[in-house]
Amino acid sequence: MARSTSIPLGISDSADSADGAAVKSLHKALTVLNVVAGAERPLTVAEIALNAGIARPTAYRFVQTLIASGYLAQDPLDGRLSVGLAVLPLASSLLDRHRMRIEALPHLHALAQRTGERANLGILFRDCVLYIAGVEKPALPTIYSRFGKSAPAHCSSLGKAILAFLPEPDLRALLSRKPLIACTAATITTQSAFMKDLAETRARGYAIDRAEHVPGSCCVAAPIFDAANRPIGAIGVSGRKLDALLKHHDLVRQTAEIVSHHLL
Repeated sequence: MARSTSIPLGISDSADSADGAAVKSLHKALTVLNVVAGAERPLTVAEIALNAGIARPTAYRFVQTLIASGYLAQDPLDGRLSVGLAVLPLASSLLDRHRMRIEALPHLHALAQRTGERANLGILFRDCVLYIAGVEKPALPTIYSRFGKSAPAHCSSLGKAILAFLPEPDLRALLSRKPLIACTAATITTQSAFMKDLAETRARGYAIDRAEHVPGSCCVAAPIFDAANRPIGAIGVSGRKLDALLKHHDLVRQTAEIVSHHLL
Protein backbone atom coordinates (compact mmCIF):
# COMPACT_ATOMS: atom_id res chain seq x y z
CA MET A 1 0.00 0.00 0.00
CA ALA A 2 1.36 3.41 -0.97
CA ARG A 3 2.29 5.59 1.97
CA SER A 4 0.32 8.85 2.19
CA THR A 5 2.31 12.03 1.53
CA SER A 6 -0.49 14.45 2.28
CA ILE A 7 0.15 17.29 4.71
CA PRO A 8 -1.70 16.92 8.02
CA LEU A 9 -4.77 19.09 8.22
CA GLY A 10 -4.05 22.54 9.64
CA ILE A 11 -0.32 22.79 8.90
CA SER A 12 -0.63 24.55 5.54
CA ASP A 13 -3.37 26.79 6.92
CA SER A 14 -1.10 27.70 9.79
CA ALA A 15 1.78 28.49 7.42
CA ASP A 16 -0.48 30.64 5.21
CA SER A 17 -1.67 32.50 8.30
CA ALA A 18 1.92 33.19 9.39
CA ASP A 19 2.84 34.41 5.91
CA GLY A 20 -0.20 36.68 5.87
CA ALA A 21 0.72 38.16 9.24
CA ALA A 22 4.29 38.78 8.05
CA VAL A 23 3.05 40.56 4.94
CA LYS A 24 0.72 42.74 7.02
CA SER A 25 3.56 43.60 9.40
CA LEU A 26 5.82 44.51 6.50
CA HIS A 27 3.10 46.70 5.00
CA LYS A 28 2.63 48.53 8.31
CA ALA A 29 6.37 49.05 8.71
CA LEU A 30 6.60 50.51 5.19
CA THR A 31 3.59 52.70 5.93
CA VAL A 32 5.37 54.06 9.01
CA LEU A 33 8.49 54.78 6.94
CA ASN A 34 6.45 56.51 4.23
CA VAL A 35 4.58 58.63 6.78
CA VAL A 36 7.86 59.90 8.22
CA ALA A 37 9.37 60.45 4.77
CA GLY A 38 6.33 62.41 3.59
CA ALA A 39 6.17 64.72 6.60
CA GLU A 40 7.40 68.30 6.38
CA ARG A 41 8.98 68.04 9.84
CA PRO A 42 10.12 65.29 12.24
CA LEU A 43 7.23 63.45 13.89
CA THR A 44 6.45 61.99 17.30
CA VAL A 45 5.43 58.36 17.64
CA ALA A 46 1.88 59.51 18.38
CA GLU A 47 1.77 61.53 15.15
CA ILE A 48 3.15 58.59 13.20
CA ALA A 49 0.50 56.27 14.65
CA LEU A 50 -2.27 58.73 13.79
CA ASN A 51 -1.10 59.29 10.21
CA ALA A 52 -0.40 55.60 9.61
CA GLY A 53 -3.76 54.53 11.03
CA ILE A 54 -2.27 52.10 13.56
CA ALA A 55 -2.21 51.85 17.35
CA ARG A 56 0.50 53.75 19.21
CA PRO A 57 2.09 50.60 20.77
CA THR A 58 2.24 49.04 17.28
CA ALA A 59 3.78 52.20 15.84
CA TYR A 60 6.33 52.24 18.68
CA ARG A 61 7.45 48.68 17.91
CA PHE A 62 7.89 49.41 14.21
CA VAL A 63 9.68 52.67 14.95
CA GLN A 64 12.18 50.92 17.21
CA THR A 65 12.86 48.28 14.56
CA LEU A 66 13.36 50.92 11.86
CA ILE A 67 15.68 52.93 14.13
CA ALA A 68 17.75 49.82 14.83
CA SER A 69 18.10 49.13 11.11
CA GLY A 70 18.98 52.75 10.31
CA TYR A 71 15.88 53.56 8.27
CA LEU A 72 14.64 56.03 10.89
CA ALA A 73 16.64 58.40 13.08
CA GLN A 74 15.51 59.76 16.44
CA ASP A 75 16.46 63.15 17.83
CA PRO A 76 18.04 62.51 21.25
CA LEU A 77 16.61 65.76 22.64
CA ASP A 78 12.93 65.68 21.70
CA GLY A 79 12.51 62.08 20.50
CA ARG A 80 11.08 63.08 17.13
CA LEU A 81 11.63 60.81 14.14
CA SER A 82 13.03 61.51 10.68
CA VAL A 83 14.31 59.36 7.82
CA GLY A 84 17.59 57.60 8.58
CA LEU A 85 20.77 57.31 6.55
CA ALA A 86 20.10 53.69 5.57
CA VAL A 87 17.75 54.90 2.81
CA LEU A 88 20.58 56.70 1.01
CA PRO A 89 22.29 53.63 -0.50
CA LEU A 90 18.89 52.46 -1.78
CA ALA A 91 18.09 55.84 -3.33
CA SER A 92 21.59 56.16 -4.78
CA SER A 93 21.39 52.71 -6.34
CA LEU A 94 18.05 53.54 -7.96
CA LEU A 95 19.11 56.95 -9.25
CA ASP A 96 22.42 55.66 -10.61
CA ARG A 97 20.55 53.02 -12.63
CA HIS A 98 17.48 54.98 -13.74
CA ARG A 99 17.97 55.20 -17.48
CA MET A 100 15.66 58.16 -18.12
CA ARG A 101 17.41 60.19 -15.43
CA ILE A 102 20.85 59.30 -16.77
CA GLU A 103 19.90 60.24 -20.34
CA ALA A 104 18.14 63.44 -19.28
CA LEU A 105 20.70 64.96 -16.89
CA PRO A 106 23.03 66.59 -19.48
CA HIS A 107 20.00 67.95 -21.34
CA LEU A 108 18.53 69.33 -18.10
CA HIS A 109 21.78 71.21 -17.51
CA ALA A 110 21.73 72.56 -21.07
CA LEU A 111 18.06 73.56 -20.74
CA ALA A 112 18.73 75.45 -17.50
CA GLN A 113 21.73 77.22 -19.07
CA ARG A 114 19.87 78.24 -22.23
CA THR A 115 16.67 79.41 -20.52
CA GLY A 116 18.14 80.81 -17.32
CA GLU A 117 15.42 78.95 -15.42
CA ARG A 118 15.19 75.86 -13.25
CA ALA A 119 14.82 72.61 -15.24
CA ASN A 120 12.93 69.60 -13.83
CA LEU A 121 12.45 65.93 -14.70
CA GLY A 122 9.51 63.97 -13.33
CA ILE A 123 7.61 60.71 -13.71
CA LEU A 124 4.18 59.50 -12.66
CA PHE A 125 4.33 57.47 -9.45
CA ARG A 126 1.33 56.55 -7.29
CA ASP A 127 -0.80 58.96 -9.34
CA CYS A 128 1.46 61.91 -8.47
CA VAL A 129 4.47 63.51 -10.12
CA LEU A 130 7.72 62.31 -8.60
CA TYR A 131 10.73 64.55 -9.26
CA ILE A 132 13.76 62.43 -10.13
CA ALA A 133 16.14 65.24 -11.18
CA GLY A 134 16.40 69.00 -11.22
CA VAL A 135 18.95 71.66 -12.14
CA GLU A 136 18.68 75.09 -10.57
CA LYS A 137 18.77 78.28 -12.60
CA PRO A 138 22.31 79.44 -13.45
CA ALA A 139 21.90 82.71 -11.53
CA LEU A 140 21.89 80.80 -8.25
CA PRO A 141 25.23 79.79 -6.70
CA THR A 142 24.46 76.09 -6.23
CA ILE A 143 22.81 73.25 -8.08
CA TYR A 144 19.86 71.91 -6.12
CA SER A 145 18.14 68.65 -6.94
CA ARG A 146 14.51 68.17 -5.96
CA PHE A 147 14.50 64.44 -6.55
CA GLY A 148 12.21 62.45 -4.28
CA LYS A 149 9.69 65.25 -3.85
CA SER A 150 6.20 64.80 -5.28
CA ALA A 151 3.40 67.04 -6.52
CA PRO A 152 -0.24 66.50 -7.52
CA ALA A 153 -0.35 65.54 -11.19
CA HIS A 154 -3.45 67.60 -11.98
CA CYS A 155 -1.95 70.97 -11.07
CA SER A 156 1.69 70.63 -12.13
CA SER A 157 2.85 71.05 -15.71
CA LEU A 158 4.97 67.88 -15.52
CA GLY A 159 1.89 65.95 -14.43
CA LYS A 160 -0.42 67.48 -17.02
CA ALA A 161 2.13 66.82 -19.78
CA ILE A 162 1.99 63.11 -18.91
CA LEU A 163 -1.76 62.89 -18.23
CA ALA A 164 -2.64 64.56 -21.52
CA PHE A 165 -1.16 61.67 -23.49
CA LEU A 166 -2.37 58.76 -21.38
CA PRO A 167 -4.96 56.40 -22.89
CA GLU A 168 -8.37 57.74 -21.88
CA PRO A 169 -9.33 54.70 -19.73
CA ASP A 170 -6.10 55.11 -17.73
CA LEU A 171 -6.73 58.84 -17.35
CA ARG A 172 -10.34 58.32 -16.20
CA ALA A 173 -9.22 55.68 -13.70
CA LEU A 174 -6.57 58.01 -12.26
CA LEU A 175 -9.03 60.89 -11.93
CA SER A 176 -11.48 58.63 -10.12
CA ARG A 177 -8.75 57.88 -7.56
CA LYS A 178 -7.36 61.41 -7.32
CA PRO A 179 -9.90 64.24 -7.00
CA LEU A 180 -9.01 67.65 -8.40
CA ILE A 181 -8.21 69.30 -5.08
CA ALA A 182 -7.33 73.01 -5.12
CA CYS A 183 -3.76 73.86 -4.13
CA THR A 184 -4.07 77.54 -5.12
CA ALA A 185 -6.81 79.84 -6.36
CA ALA A 186 -5.69 79.01 -9.92
CA THR A 187 -6.02 75.20 -9.64
CA ILE A 188 -8.48 73.63 -12.09
CA THR A 189 -11.01 71.72 -9.96
CA THR A 190 -13.79 70.72 -12.38
CA GLN A 191 -13.36 67.68 -14.60
CA SER A 192 -14.80 69.38 -17.69
CA ALA A 193 -12.34 72.28 -17.44
CA PHE A 194 -9.49 69.88 -16.72
CA MET A 195 -10.24 67.70 -19.74
CA LYS A 196 -10.35 70.86 -21.87
CA ASP A 197 -6.94 71.88 -20.52
CA LEU A 198 -5.51 68.45 -21.35
CA ALA A 199 -6.94 68.64 -24.88
CA GLU A 200 -5.19 72.00 -25.35
CA THR A 201 -1.99 70.45 -23.99
CA ARG A 202 -2.16 67.65 -26.58
CA ALA A 203 -2.81 70.12 -29.37
CA ARG A 204 0.18 72.36 -28.63
CA GLY A 205 2.50 69.60 -27.33
CA TYR A 206 3.31 71.13 -23.94
CA ALA A 207 1.55 71.74 -20.63
CA ILE A 208 1.29 74.95 -18.62
CA ASP A 209 1.11 75.39 -14.86
CA ARG A 210 -0.30 78.87 -14.25
CA ALA A 211 0.60 79.01 -10.54
CA GLU A 212 -1.82 76.12 -10.03
CA HIS A 213 0.36 74.18 -7.58
CA VAL A 214 2.38 76.84 -5.74
CA PRO A 215 1.36 80.52 -5.61
CA GLY A 216 3.64 82.65 -7.78
CA SER A 217 5.38 79.66 -9.38
CA CYS A 218 4.69 78.74 -13.03
CA CYS A 219 6.01 75.98 -15.25
CA VAL A 220 6.02 74.78 -18.85
CA ALA A 221 6.63 71.08 -19.55
CA ALA A 222 6.62 68.55 -22.40
CA PRO A 223 6.20 64.76 -22.28
CA ILE A 224 8.84 62.06 -22.74
CA PHE A 225 7.71 58.95 -24.65
CA ASP A 226 8.96 55.38 -24.76
CA ALA A 227 9.34 53.19 -27.85
CA ALA A 228 5.63 52.32 -27.71
CA ASN A 229 4.76 56.05 -27.73
CA ARG A 230 3.54 55.94 -24.12
CA PRO A 231 4.15 58.99 -21.90
CA ILE A 232 6.66 57.91 -19.26
CA GLY A 233 7.91 61.23 -17.94
CA ALA A 234 8.17 64.96 -18.58
CA ILE A 235 10.74 67.74 -18.68
CA GLY A 236 9.93 71.33 -17.78
CA VAL A 237 11.21 74.74 -16.77
CA SER A 238 9.82 76.68 -13.84
CA GLY A 239 9.98 80.29 -12.71
CA ARG A 240 8.01 83.28 -11.50
CA LYS A 241 7.03 84.81 -14.83
CA LEU A 242 4.89 82.70 -17.16
CA ASP A 243 5.46 84.94 -20.19
CA ALA A 244 9.22 84.40 -19.91
CA LEU A 245 8.76 80.63 -19.65
CA LEU A 246 6.43 80.45 -22.64
CA LYS A 247 9.15 81.90 -24.86
CA HIS A 248 11.06 78.65 -24.29
CA HIS A 249 8.27 76.20 -25.10
CA ASP A 250 9.91 75.05 -28.35
CA LEU A 251 13.19 74.38 -26.55
CA VAL A 252 11.38 72.45 -23.81
CA ARG A 253 9.63 70.31 -26.42
CA GLN A 254 12.86 69.71 -28.32
CA THR A 255 14.62 68.65 -25.13
CA ALA A 256 11.86 66.18 -24.28
CA GLU A 257 12.01 64.80 -27.83
CA ILE A 258 15.80 64.34 -27.59
CA VAL A 259 15.47 62.39 -24.34
CA SER A 260 12.67 60.30 -25.86
CA HIS A 261 14.91 59.50 -28.82
CA HIS A 262 17.75 58.39 -26.56
CA LEU A 263 15.36 56.00 -24.79
CA LEU A 264 14.39 54.15 -27.99
